[in-house]
Amino acid sequence: MKPTVRLELAGNACMGAALGLTFALILTLTPAFGVSALIALSPNPDDILLTIVATCALMFGIGAALTGLVFRLTEDMP
Repeated sequence: MKPTVRLELAGNACMGAALGLTFALILTLTPAFGVSALIALSPNPDDILLTIVATCALMFGIGAALTGLVFRLTEDMP
C-alpha cells in the first residue's frame, strides 16, 4: 500500500476512535441509559469503565478504518 493510503486509514481510525470515546462519554454520563448505575454496582467500577471506554473506542476505530479502506478501494471502480 502507498503511504497516502496508510495515512488515510490512520486518520479514519483516529476519527473513529474519537467518535467512540464521545459515544462512551455520553453513554456513561447520561443517567437515562443507566450504565453509570450498573458500573457503580460492580466490584471494580474503574476497571469496568475502562473496559467500556476502550471497547467503544476500539470498535469505532476499527469500523471507521475498514469503511475508509472500502471507500478507498472502490473509488476507482466505474
